[in-house]
Amino acid sequence: MKMPEQKKRVPFPVIKRAATGRWESILQAAGMSAEDLEHNSQGRPCPLCGGENRFNVAKDFHETGGVFCRKCFNKSSDIKPGDGIATVAWFQRSTIDDAGKWLADHLGLSGDDADDKPADDVITMVCRDKRMPRDAFLKFGATEAKRGRKQKPVARVPVYNERGEHHSHYDFAPGHKGWFDRGEGKAGMFFPGRLPEAGETWLLVEGCKDAAALVGMGYNAAGLPSSKLPPKFARLFRGCHIVLVPDLDEVGQGGAVSSGGCLKSIAASVRIARLPGEVLETGGDDVRDVLRTSGGASKVREAIDKAEPWTPREGEPDAKDGRPEVLLTLNYGWHVDQVTQYIGRLGWKSPWVPYKKRERLKVYQRGGQLVHVITEPNEKVLSGKVTMPAGSLRIRPLPTGQIPLRISDACQLVKEVEHDGDVERKAVPPPKWLIDGIASRGEYGDDVKTLRGIISAPTIRPDGSILQRAGYDERTALLYKPCGKFPRIPEKPSKDDAIKAADELLDVVKDFPFQEDADRSAWLAMVLSMIGRSAVDGCVPMFAITANIRGAGKSLLADAASIISLGRPAARKTYSTDDNETRKAITATAIEGLPAVLLDNIDRTIGGASLDAALTATTWSDRILGSSATTGELPLTTVWAATGNNLRFGSDIARRVLPIRLSSPLESPEERTDVEHPDLLGFVAENRPRLAAAALTILRAYFVDGCPKQSGGTWGSFEAWSELVRGAIVWTGKADLMATRITAKADDASAEIVAGLIGGLIEVDEAGDGLTCREIVDLLNDPSNASRYPTLREVVAEVATRGGKPDVSRLGYAMRKYRGRVCNGYQITQETGHRKQKRWFASPVGGDFGGHGGHGGHDSTHLTRGGVCVFPNETHNTGDTHTNHYGDGAKPSPPWPPSPPPQPCPKCGGRLVRHPDTPEVGGWVNLDCLDCGHVEPTKVEAATR
Repeated sequence: MKMPEQKKRVPFPVIKRAATGRWESILQAAGMSAEDLEHNSQGRPCPLCGGENRFNVAKDFHETGGVFCRKCFNKSSDIKPGDGIATVAWFQRSTIDDAGKWLADHLGLSGDDADDKPADDVITMVCRDKRMPRDAFLKFGATEAKRGRKQKPVARVPVYNERGEHHSHYDFAPGHKGWFDRGEGKAGMFFPGRLPEAGETWLLVEGCKDAAALVGMGYNAAGLPSSKLPPKFARLFRGCHIVLVPDLDEVGQGGAVSSGGCLKSIAASVRIARLPGEVLETGGDDVRDVLRTSGGASKVREAIDKAEPWTPREGEPDAKDGRPEVLLTLNYGWHVDQVTQYIGRLGWKSPWVPYKKRERLKVYQRGGQLVHVITEPNEKVLSGKVTMPAGSLRIRPLPTGQIPLRISDACQLVKEVEHDGDVERKAVPPPKWLIDGIASRGEYGDDVKTLRGIISAPTIRPDGSILQRAGYDERTALLYKPCGKFPRIPEKPSKDDAIKAADELLDVVKDFPFQEDADRSAWLAMVLSMIGRSAVDGCVPMFAITANIRGAGKSLLADAASIISLGRPAARKTYSTDDNETRKAITATAIEGLPAVLLDNIDRTIGGASLDAALTATTWSDRILGSSATTGELPLTTVWAATGNNLRFGSDIARRVLPIRLSSPLESPEERTDVEHPDLLGFVAENRPRLAAAALTILRAYFVDGCPKQSGGTWGSFEAWSELVRGAIVWTGKADLMATRITAKADDASAEIVAGLIGGLIEVDEAGDGLTCREIVDLLNDPSNASRYPTLREVVAEVATRGGKPDVSRLGYAMRKYRGRVCNGYQITQETGHRKQKRWFASPVGGDFGGHGGHGGHDSTHLTRGGVCVFPNETHNTGDTHTNHYGDGAKPSPPWPPSPPPQPCPKCGGRLVRHPDTPEVGGWVNLDCLDCGHVEPTKVEAATR
């Protein structure tokens, strides 16, 4: 009797291979629910033991079919978690062999040919899992490949960039959505072996799978990298007829609208197909889902045939912009540099930004900081109490809070997120490390344009060319924002043109009572300095407008120059003797890049370390107010001006100042009616384009003539300014403005202190052995000397008292400060004597005495410290010579010059006389009015006439 033939067992590897990618449907057939087979990071109830949050599917569930439960699978369990065969055995409470038999029967596998049947290749498995026609999938260039360290088999298809070049790839595996090649810019388009040609009809869908399904139906179809077409790929479809076939969810529908906006002006036509079904919030049906339904192919074809022309969704922009995509990784430094470059291009090379918005989004660098330009609608007081008029363009540090907004405008930040075994790209907000890295970078190189300043009128470059095109100028790093329409500056103006232009400018101020022609030239220099500051490769002196009486027009004169050059009055600041306040004001000025600042109505001596430094510096660095951070090295190209009556200057600032002197003979000059321009500022504002062009014509003509060097020498610390601005003015035949400098020297307040200290030392040091500061103070405090040493007492009262009494430390400070200063042939010197005591002397320079104690003022008790003034006492006579004891005998002083004939005072008409102790400085002397006390600087030739 023949025994029945026994069925051959199907090997487990054959079962696993056949089930790969199908485990979800297989286990549902085994009795598990679809909900049980969804991965949940928090866990879910076990379908067998019922325990909460114990059960979950493995990450590679679609490949292996593995599940686990913390209670069901333990050390004592007969079945261990691992693959789908174990899962079936566990759920059906059977053995592993019985589970294998069940799976073989379910999959239709036979043991007779199991060993001979070839395994499906990965491409076939992917097509079966993704429901794609294999032949259509192969048209997209699918090949077998290995992925990752585990050499996982995948189906790999090429990915195309915006130039239509194969630049990356996408990997498919059963049970997974797939992966783009990792790295920045690796996403792209999927094409069926060729690129579109003009005139063809192409369907666009999300991803390669739906595209392959449509190609299998006979259409030309391309796959998008996401639900939206990035604008950079639109040009690949130039001249084509496009039909967008979006998924039935809100993301897909919105993406189709955005994609249509990208294609509307490039493609021949754009339509959108509406697949049958309900549009869901997420997870809606796609082309392959519709194809699985009854009559699915006919439904898809009907939707494509009835596709409607694209129209933008109400309230939504036409398209997602073309911002570059930045994939964030752990390479922080590289991303900071990359995003900084994109921010630097914002407004310059960012076509996705609306035209009207581009200028506002531009970012610059200044002193190691990011800055932007704003317009002040109202008058603004900056830190340092500098007042900017309304309408001023202002350079403002870019607040850290604005950086993420600029990042979002400049690029799209994304990161790769792994979810259920898939890697997706998601848009993310700018992270804090990126914002802080950009804000604190400190050096931006060529990534961000440098901004040195803002101008509102044409200007002249250092090479003599005229900057008259609006916008940012690469050569000077200036931003030109025209305020009005300016005439074209001639390319080659002549000297006659320059002379005419100078007369045209000086006509504006013809009503002002300038002391002499040199002062008119000084005002003209102020105008040229402001409008042509960019051509001066160096420092510019301060313009000090001084007058003999209030109401002479000092501030008006400054505003006229500023309006011609800047289109508005200069920023104003009240002058403070507190050097710390002055420093803050200078720092605020440098940060804001103010072109001009006016120190208005000064009623005290001008000077101070900070202001002195600012006038001879082209860069500035300081601590930011209210912060421990510093400003970095800021360009300092501000033109400084000051106004006041009978201005006086400290010793260091005197050589940095160019006075503009007004001398009115009227008691109330502001009440004048005989003026040609009663509304001067209105006249200047109305004629500003013509006047600004005239100023630039002078400078341009001087360049065209080769900048011939003018006689009269140069000005130390202001050489470049002297050669250009002063040179151009003298070249046109105007008076040399350097003549006004003598006023600053004559009004040097420190010269009086030096004269007093020297005269005081001569008074008190009768033996010529020198005195310590302590000995000097003791002599002044000695009651027996109460009526002696008037010169020394007055100067000590001014510079060296504390609580109304002479102070040793303050006197020592004054002596050290003025050590080595010379006045009328003497200088303050110091020697170290016994026990290292510092002894102070009034020593003759070169053995020649200059000056003498003389008489001070209108009587013998008045002190005039323009020279060395020594009051009479027991040891000093009041004749034309006096005797001093300096060890080796007395030396006679030279005789005093004769007093000149009386001259009328320009203020009151009284007599001007020169006192015997008034020194001559550079060919100038101060004449005193005997009636009103006015001091009138006068040339020696005029004083002796």
